[in-house]
Order: sequence, then structure tokens, then C-alpha cells
Amino acid sequence: MSLKRTFLTVVVSLPFAGMLAATSTYAQKIYRADVGSPGGSSHSMMVTYAKMAKRAGIEIQINAGKTLTVSTYQAGKGKIEFYTGVPFFYKAMKKKIAMYKKKNDAPEVAKKIRYIFSYPAGLTHFLVYENSGIRSFKDFKGKKIFLGPPAGGATYEAKVQIKVGSGYEAGKDYKGVILNWGEGIQAMKDKKIDVLVRPIQLGSALIEQFGLTNKFRLISLPERALKSNSGLEEFLSEPDYMLTTVHPNSYKGQMNTKPVVQLGYYLFIGTQSMVPEKVVYKATKKFWENIKEVKATAKYMEDLNRKTAFAAVNGPLHIGAYKYYKEAGFDVPAIAIPPEAK
Repeated sequence: MSLKRTFLTVVVSLPFAGMLAATSTYAQKIYRADVGSPGGSSHSMMVTYAKMAKRAGIEIQINAGKTLTVSTYQAGKGKIEFYTGVPFFYKAMKKKIAMYKKKNDAPEVAKKIRYIFSYPAGLTHFLVYENSGIRSFKDFKGKKIFLGPPAGGATYEAKVQIKVGSGYEAGKDYKGVILNWGEGIQAMKDKKIDVLVRPIQLGSALIEQFGLTNKFRLISLPERALKSNSGLEEFLSEPDYMLTTVHPNSYKGQMNTKPVVQLGYYLFIGTQSMVPEKVVYKATKKFWENIKEVKATAKYMEDLNRKTAFAAVNGPLHIGAYKYYKEAGFDVPAIAIPPEAK
């Protein structure tokens, strides 16, 4: 009898012990992060931030292939904790304009948006095959142009740049193709579209791949677009946009013989005010303590430093990030001071 009782006790205890182990394993909160498609800077920077956060005991789950305008809005609603965003989105949300003009609660949602840091992330590539005969924005007339994903900020930006550079409007002067990023790349590979508009870091493998089997060229913004009151001031008046030059031979198979001017941009790693202070503090501290390793991850990350960290920040930092920066001696601009610290 005693042997039987002992055996039963062991059998019953083992599942119970497993339950305890599972409870302790999953007790730690897993934070959600929305980012763009793999291969882009919005994805790689967040992956790097999450990697460093994990060393600090913070678990961040990456959800790739998301539309950044939607992710920023979702964060303000408290549905995700981390995301990659464009500083212009924050302004647009506060003023209920551009991609958020139909979101009645956008200004209220914007109050929850918090920055961690900004970084130079890339530029808009207007890519065409060399044998397409397209050499300028004027040649976009009647063409099929991939603009970006549905409801994406990139789609809006592409339409504005084309309008400024040529006067053409989507649906009237050219066919704007709306697909997710992966489908857009594939459509260009299959030659189902004439122009690929893709914001991504310089030197990206996603752009490089077109030169492995074909010859291509990048179409430069025309001089008219570079003048004041051209229409690009909507972007260039913001700290997160600038004009960037791409030199010939920046990519294999690139046929440009002169420098190409494109719209460059910053992105930011963001969160929302409801995330605990200690979580963002620990993750951000570990990230900057390992900045040399971070910079070795990708070439575009080399430009991340104490100045660029706030160069495009046009709203409040998260209180956890702010407290780390103050401890570490960063020069935090007044606009970035969170309301909790005032």
C-alpha cells in the first residue's frame, strides 16, 4: 500500500511541477513590436533594439510586414508596445491630416505616442529597368507605378513626390499600384509594373537584387522639385526629411552616370506612455551601452549617435528613455522632454 501511495504521489506531482515551471517561464510579459518588412531599416533596427533589450531581461516579439502608419496609431491606442515610425506621422496624427485625416480620435491617440530615439534610415528609390526608356519623372505618364501598401505613409509620400516632380496625379495621369512591400518587389521582378517606388536604406539588398539579373537606373527628383514652394516643403520643413544624393555605382547594375537626388528620411523607434518606465529604461540603456556592436550590424546604423538620436524627434520621449539619457549625459532637446518629467 505504501509503495502504491508513493507511486501515485510522484505521478501526480510531476504534472504539477511542470505547471509551476510553465508558470514561471511565461510569467514575464512579452512586449509586442510592429515593424516593416524584413530587409528594410525599420525591421533591422527594431530587431537590434529587441536583441539588446533581451540582454536586459526585456522580451520583445517582432511582428514584421506591418504598415508603419497603422502601427503608430495602434501604439497610441495601447494595442502594441513598440514600433518603428516616421516623425511626420506624429505631426499628422496630432493635426488629423494626411494619412490620419479620417481618424477622428487621432489627436487624442497622439498624446500617448512616445519616442525612444530617431535615426537616419534611408531614402526613396524611384527604380526603373534600363530598357524601359524612362529617364525622368515626365516619362511616368501612363505608366504603372508601385506606390506602396494600403494606408501607408510611403504611398502618400510617393504620390506627393510624383505630383511635385511631374504634375501627374494617380488614377488620372498614371496607374498607381497599391500592394504590400513584398508583392511590390515581386511585381517589379515579374515586370508587371514600370516604376518601383521603395523607401529603404542605401545599399539595400532588396534594391541590389535588380542589378544581379538586369540593368536599372534610379530616377532623380527634377530641379523644379528642389526649389522653394515646389510642394516638397511639406516634408522638407520637417526634421525627419532631407534631400539625399545617390552616386553612380552605388549598386551593381545601376546605370546612372550622374548623381541622383532623392528624398531621404529618418525613422524612430517608438513606444507608448503606458509601457512601464523600467522596461524602456533598461532596454534603452542596454542598447546604448552596446552601441559599437549596434553600428556593426548594418552600414546605415553607423550614423546613429548622440546627435542623430534626437535629430528628428518632434515629440516627447518615453520617461524611461528620458531618465537614461539624462543619466548618461545626452543633450535632450526641450521638445523631447516628456510631460511626466516637467
